Amino acid sequence: MAISAWMKERIEAYVRELAAEFGEIDDSAADSWLDAIENQAVEIGDAVAAELMKQQSADRPTDDEATCPQCGKTGRYRGLRQRELVSRRGPATIAEPEYYCPCCRKAFFPSDGCVGR
Repeated sequence: MAISAWMKERIEAYVRELAAEFGEIDDSAADSWLDAIENQAVEIGDAVAAELMKQQSADRPTDDEATCPQCGKTGRYRGLRQRELVSRRGPATIAEPEYYCPCCRKAFFPSDGCVGR
């Protein structure tokens, strides 16, 4: 994903707000002042990534039915269930569609093929 000029402006404004809110960088636990800045940036980036995954997964459209991976019969949509996973940026909670198979009498969660890899 390429970051547009508009998004870069939003990021700059967001960073100014965060810098004003956090105040001075505490570099006592870091090797250098730049290391302390990078540590803070990584922590903020991880939090932004986790929140974005949470919001985007909850807004994803779902089907009324899905094929049961156990028996191949049709299962019905029951709603979204929160799922904890570990992403490249650390732990995140996503909303995953839950389906129920009346034949197997079990819930199942058909992911899109990339979740949990």
